[in-house]
Amino acid sequence: MGAGIAYECRLRYPIMYERYVELCKEKKLNIGMLWIYKSENKWIMNFPTKYHWKYESKQEYLEKGLQKFLETYKERGITSIAFPLLGASNGGIPENISLQIMKNYLEQCDIDIEIYHYDPLAYDDLYIRFKTLWNKIPEKELAQRSNLRIDFVRKVKTAMEDDKIRSLSRLLTVKGIGDVTLEKSFQFINNYKENEQNIFNFD
Repeated sequence: MGAGIAYECRLRYPIMYERYVELCKEKKLNIGMLWIYKSENKWIMNFPTKYHWKYESKQEYLEKGLQKFLETYKERGITSIAFPLLGASNGGIPENISLQIMKNYLEQCDIDIEIYHYDPLAYDDLYIRFKTLWNKIPEKELAQRSNLRIDFVRKVKTAMEDDKIRSLSRLLTVKGIGDVTLEKSFQFINNYKENEQNIFNFD
């Protein structure tokens, strides 16, 4: 979960991500296996399309996962679902091929299904709040309270001046901004209370 939609889910559902890592280490989640994480108001289906994040996805990996979905969606109680284009973008499978494979399997289901094209230039609600607060909080306060280096704080601020960056995952395309440090930055902003008293002196 180090890029794109997967990374966005990692930020939004940290408990899911922790369990996902555990399942991968225990080899309980792999190609052809599906895992549904149930939050308070949403279900998120984890659908592996790679054996390792460094490798590309393969068409047969999509087919194995989709066949599993086709065989189990009713017993899992799934009545509707939205998919991204599986294995496309960071996975390396051409979008038209991914879409055709998905349609071949999903058209056999009798539930409402939507397939979305990932738009890297679409605005993300979490990113808008992140950018607003990151630019509002003084740099020294950000660095000290988040335990981030001041040069990293400034790098993120500079990166967000680019209008083509409209989501947190897009920040990962900037050299010097890594997934772990960005996740730490997001967690700080996500827990930040604008009205809490500042106990530090940054004069």
